Amino acid sequence: MEITPIISRADWDALADMADAALPQRWIYGAAAQAVGRDVMRVAIGDPDRPAAIAQIITRRIAGMSVGLISRGPIFLRAGHARPVLRALRAATPALTLMTPENPIGAFSVVTGLESATLNLTPPLQDLRAGLHGKWRNALVQSERANLPVAQPDVTPEALMPLLAAEKARQATGKYRALPPEFSLALHAASARDLLLLTCLDAQMLFVLHGTSATYHMAHAGARARSANAHNLMLWRAIGVLKSRGVRHLDLGTIDKDRAPDLARFKMRTGAKIHRLGGTGPLIAPSGRAPVSPVMPEEVRRV
Repeated sequence: MEITPIISRADWDALADMADAALPQRWIYGAAAQAVGRDVMRVAIGDPDRPAAIAQIITRRIAGMSVGLISRGPIFLRAGHARPVLRALRAATPALTLMTPENPIGAFSVVTGLESATLNLTPPLQDLRAGLHGKWRNALVQSERANLPVAQPDVTPEALMPLLAAEKARQATGKYRALPPEFSLALHAASARDLLLLTCLDAQMLFVLHGTSATYHMAHAGARARSANAHNLMLWRAIGVLKSRGVRHLDLGTIDKDRAPDLARFKMRTGAKIHRLGGTGPLIAPSGRAPVSPVMPEEVRRV
């Protein structure tokens, strides 16, 4: 299959929107990665006018060797082409390239894929509210009655600092791993207009918008906000804002029912759909008998 570089953000966004692609396969993410010293390659695989897939590959040097990463990709736009797509990517990427596909596609995985929560925002707000778990909705009602002061400030580096400081302190405990807080500043530098920040009491919540989808990127709640169920109200307000901006799917991120059960319940009780991501492993051209048909969204199957 032909590999064609994509250098136009408009072209990339149009293709990524066809599959409501996740943040790591979006232009803003690649631009932020470039800002922190990574090399980024965006390619279409197959017919340039009707590609079978696209992939954003982020490369860094480790011990003098180039190591590539295709996170939450490649993004398949046409069914039945997984094997030639992977073979073409294998020939065009660094010798050591790791892949964490959106869905299992039969490639060898070293690490089992995590579970991820995605909320469909296309139904009317009243239907989304009806789909909330009873306990989640009750907490929302309580926070609404308390008339909590939810604000949507301009997203500046200064406005982000309380959230980034809290995130840095949380990561320092070593209980979980995530993107370094400084990466959020790179996202801001890449496209501040695509960030949505909500604050309430001693809580903050940050979202990244990327075309037809958005990501619940980072959040923190202090003691006052937790006791007042502020995050329920903040997320609900964010859902309304995101819908008004044309977002169809909200990626609530991965869930870990064992290590972070409270956060997992918070996400699952929104009515989000849970699915297991493809595992992490080296990008390889699968054998002829490998089951490599990816699970694709209904919208993409019709393309």
